[in-house]
Amino acid sequence: MKTDSKALASLFDAFAGELQKLITDGKTVMDKEGEIVRLSPDAASLNVIRQFLKDTNTTVAPNTNKVVNDIASSLPFDGSEHDDQPRH
Repeated sequence: MKTDSKALASLFDAFAGELQKLITDGKTVMDKEGEIVRLSPDAASLNVIRQFLKDTNTTVAPNTNKVVNDIASSLPFDGSEHDDQPRH
């Protein structure tokens, strides 16, 4: 069976779009009182997004994205602990 590249591209775009909505809009749920509330993505959802980015070899070059730079600068380490280790 031949892979339909247009269908596969459409599926990829739809999945990526849903992940983007999850990041920007969060999850909409109903609380115990029946009120609709919006929640930030949970750890499991963020892990799905992380794995998707990893699986698609998505990377950000150092110092090219302000949001990534801000996250990196707030980490409790600076990466120097890896300076003496060989790269694989």
